[in-house]
Order: sequence, then structure tokens, then C-alpha cells
Amino acid sequence: MLVAKILGWGLLAGTAHIAAMALLYGRPSVARLRPPTGGGGAGVGSGGRGLAVRLLGSQVEVYVMTVGYLWLHPLLPVGGLLGAVGLAGLFAALRVCAPVWALWARGAYSRGYLTVEVAAGVLGSLVVVLTLWTLD
Repeated sequence: MLVAKILGWGLLAGTAHIAAMALLYGRPSVARLRPPTGGGGAGVGSGGRGLAVRLLGSQVEVYVMTVGYLWLHPLLPVGGLLGAVGLAGLFAALRVCAPVWALWARGAYSRGYLTVEVAAGVLGSLVVVLTLWTLD
């Protein structure tokens, strides 16, 4: 039944994650920070197919975090909410460091947008892990 738990909890956490990211990235102040040259990568574009590809990629990432949560949270020396927040911090660091470094190295993104990317990684990790902790 672990697979069913991963699939069910991951779907709920993914829904919460998408809602949180829509609230963050849907803000006009955030949309203005993205430079017009920031391409869609891998040719996915910005239409319906591009959105579907990004949502699928996000959901895969949430399922990986769900597996990590179910595996690691019981092993932490600190349990409960504090352990969940610590795990969210670990996931945020893993999710944010390399992508933001790559964006910074390209030099095409403003410091403000890189800050938004860091905030999105931290917020997204917190939303996913706290959703999983609530279900646990």
C-alpha cells in the first residue's frame, strides 16, 4: 500500500504546490521580473503543451519529495512539525541551489527574479512537506 500512499499523497501535495506557485508567479510584480529572452527551454514553448510539460515536471518532482518524506521523516531525530520543516529546508536546498546557480551564471536574469526563484523553491518545498505532514 506504500505505492498507493505515494500516489495519493503526492497528488494532493502536487495540487497544493501548483496552487502556491500559481499564486506566486501569477503576481504581476513577479511576471515583470522575467526577462523576455528567458526561453522555454527544450522547445516546449509557452502554450498549452508547454504548460502541460511544466506541470508534469513539477508533479514528478513532488512525487520524488513524497518518497523522500515517507522515507526520511520517520528516521529524523526530531519528529513532528519541527522535523517536517527541517526536511522542507533540505528539499528546498536541493531544489534551489543548482537551478538558481545556472540561471545566475547565464546572466540573463535579474537579482530580483533570482530571489523569486529562491522564494519559490523554499515556499514550494514547505507547501509540499507540510501537506504531507498533515496527511501523515
